[in-house]
Amino acid sequence: MTTVLREAPGIDVVAEFDTAGYSPRLLRGQRLRVLLMDLDGFDIEDLLAGQVVNRTAEQAVKVLALSASLDPDTAIKVLRGGAEGFLHKDTPVQGLVDAIRAVDRGGAALDPQVAGELITALRYSGPTEAEAVPGRGVKLTPRQRQILGLIGYGLTNVEIADQLQLGRPTVKSHISSLLRALDLRDRTQLAVYACTHGFRAHAALPAS
Repeated sequence: MTTVLREAPGIDVVAEFDTAGYSPRLLRGQRLRVLLMDLDGFDIEDLLAGQVVNRTAEQAVKVLALSASLDPDTAIKVLRGGAEGFLHKDTPVQGLVDAIRAVDRGGAALDPQVAGELITALRYSGPTEAEAVPGRGVKLTPRQRQILGLIGYGLTNVEIADQLQLGRPTVKSHISSLLRALDLRDRTQLAVYACTHGFRAHAALPAS
């Protein structure tokens, strides 16, 4: 993967770490902006218990998690832990490069199969779990639904503003309102929510 990424235009491979011995302390002095984290070298529970992903994100390094297993439960745990993306290791090179760029721009990246699995898991989950979904029963405006759908596709504020012909402050205001309305922490959680609740279907709605 390192060899392939070194050949990708606009991608600089700055450093490489042994997954098993990784610690956020290793980032000191590095010029990293996006960290590709191989989850298969970790015990996921230990990783999250030690807040490794979250502490990495606190250093302004965005985490894109990779795994050979597209388990939706793992995806939810890692994304809630602070990662901006979750992809299969066999993602085609261009798809991986696009995901890195999307995450670097402040967007999110989620494997399509994972998104589908998450939707299925939530659809057939028991009543108790469904009632715990953030934002349940909250009514969103057509514009909020539209913007939430575009976030689910990984678009940045600038791209959303351009597509909807809105001012960037207006888009930022809508996103802040969405976070409050859905009781979510950040843009990554908005992207996961959009993917798992069908809001990407609203992305093509006409402007209102």
